[in-house]
Amino acid sequence: MRDGTNNYRFTIDTRQIPAGTTIPFNIHFADLYRADPVAPVFASSVIKTSLTAKRDTETTVPTKPTDNTEVQEPERPTVLEPSEAGNGLLAGERAAVYARKPIYLYRQATFKKSARIAAYVKKPRVYRPMFVVLDYARSRNGALRYRVKDVNHHSKTAGKVGYITAKTSYVRAVYYQKRHATLTVINPKGINEYRRANLTGRVKHLKQGTVLKVKKIVTHNLTTRYVLPNGHYITGNRKLVFAGRQKQPQRIQLKRATGVYRDLNFRQKRKVLPKGTVLTTTGYDFSQKASMTQTGTKRYVIAGGYLTANRHTIKIMK
Repeated sequence: MRDGTNNYRFTIDTRQIPAGTTIPFNIHFADLYRADPVAPVFASSVIKTSLTAKRDTETTVPTKPTDNTEVQEPERPTVLEPSEAGNGLLAGERAAVYARKPIYLYRQATFKKSARIAAYVKKPRVYRPMFVVLDYARSRNGALRYRVKDVNHHSKTAGKVGYITAKTSYVRAVYYQKRHATLTVINPKGINEYRRANLTGRVKHLKQGTVLKVKKIVTHNLTTRYVLPNGHYITGNRKLVFAGRQKQPQRIQLKRATGVYRDLNFRQKRKVLPKGTVLTTTGYDFSQKASMTQTGTKRYVIAGGYLTANRHTIKIMK
């Protein structure tokens, strides 16, 4: 019934409650009324439901914890400071990030050597270790962490879940967030140009080293796309495209006799080319591409295999 203060007062008929039963007075007030104040829910039905649930789920309810009982506080969401959330560099939940420097994956937000799950070395940009952000957390001293899943599909660490630093000098969002007037394709396998922002309707393939003019940047779910002057779309993934122009050698000359290999890790030699040989390169790639513990070495792609990119061995002509 209404008590004159625009609130409702409820009378509980204790004859309907089994003897010896304790009424749970921690029932949320929101459970005692609907959003419409004209049609409240009767408290007796709420209490009856609560009592039934308690009898079905609880066998022993201690009145207070013993000395050995550990009382756990409910988890609280990690709140970002304005300076953290507003710097535009932190990745959102479910977004992808990659490691720019050597880092570790930990079991807990407070980093300890004994809690390391995996180690990641500094890799060439196109093969940097990548993670998906699941949540945020803080260490005991307040340092912000990402809770992540390893998504380096061809590595031994793929699928591992843990914590990494959120320092932008070590970890950065994979996708560009700003427009750049010019982009260079850096992915060794190239990228595709599409008619739609969801990257469907393939138009053509763009080889590594292709320089592109950009009209604008758009978002698609948790990623970004660049719109070309012709209205087509390409990825905004930093591992695949580089903001600005990046020079790529087209012709090289050997300073000494050098081997040509079938594979990037130089395990299968095909032949040896003499000093002074001039070659045309079609791109570059790196060894140990799927390893998270080995950095990888740059190789030039030539007709018939791979060649070292060591400047003591080759001279760039163009």
